[in-house]
Amino acid sequence: MQHFPELFETLLKQRGITLDEKEYFLSPDYEKLHDPMLLPDMERARDRVIKAINDNEHIVVFSDYDADGIPGAVVLSDFFRRIKYENVSFYIPHRHDEGFGLSFGAIDECANRHAKLIVTVDCGVADISEVSAANAKGIDVIVTDHHEPKTTLPEAYAIVNPKRKDSAYPFKELCGSAVVFKLIQAIVTKESFGVKAGMEKWSLDMVAIATLSDMVPLIGENRILARFGLDVLRKSPRPGLAALFRKLSLDQRNLSEDDIAFMVTPRINAASRMGVPEDAFKLLSTTDPNEADKLALHLEKIN
Repeated sequence: MQHFPELFETLLKQRGITLDEKEYFLSPDYEKLHDPMLLPDMERARDRVIKAINDNEHIVVFSDYDADGIPGAVVLSDFFRRIKYENVSFYIPHRHDEGFGLSFGAIDECANRHAKLIVTVDCGVADISEVSAANAKGIDVIVTDHHEPKTTLPEAYAIVNPKRKDSAYPFKELCGSAVVFKLIQAIVTKESFGVKAGMEKWSLDMVAIATLSDMVPLIGENRILARFGLDVLRKSPRPGLAALFRKLSLDQRNLSEDDIAFMVTPRINAASRMGVPEDAFKLLSTTDPNEADKLALHLEKIN
């Protein structure tokens, strides 16, 4: 492009990128990510998760069943595994039987698990009655979501969503997994639970998959998260990803955005469209290479 500077400037201009923003757009800088504490309710959400861990309360991570919600659940799973917190379980609703978001049946199941805290991923901002039902059972709900909120918000303990009307967060277009990643950043900045600083960056592979899958605009923070997430993906030690890349004959060290969007995303989504969404979650979170091979083969078949 250096030989065609006029064409290059025109392309940038058509994308609404000014000359001042050019460097930021072309050379994403991890240090330019915004402070997670600027997100609405982040302090409440952060402190409530830390309290739950310190008090050994049962936490249920409730995520959507798509290629944004499932990687977001894995981001939380990574965090709990790193800090060796085991009093946690995961709930991914069945696309056809339960539909999108929290349901009364799911709240009953969380109560049966003796949950004291539900953390939603990529859903929850519209679930007013369901959150009330959880409150009535003595379960606090932290909603992390990126969908447009309705006029009335649920009475959750915290609602972390950049699209809230009262949000002062500078960037509105984060995907659900990125909002959860921000929550982890906020938690580890206040309380590391003995984990080395910066370890959460190994979860950026999931944030990149979600960002590229959810078709959010690749500008601002999304560009930074996708760029550094792809770097992590190319080095990711996850057995599930390695098995999937082998099945798809993808060269992990040279993965591109298209490899993710056209090869990996459909296989994650196939789990909930054709079967059980937990299969995709297990594939991405397992540490067992044998299980990874079986699950990769299964997702390839149903896709």
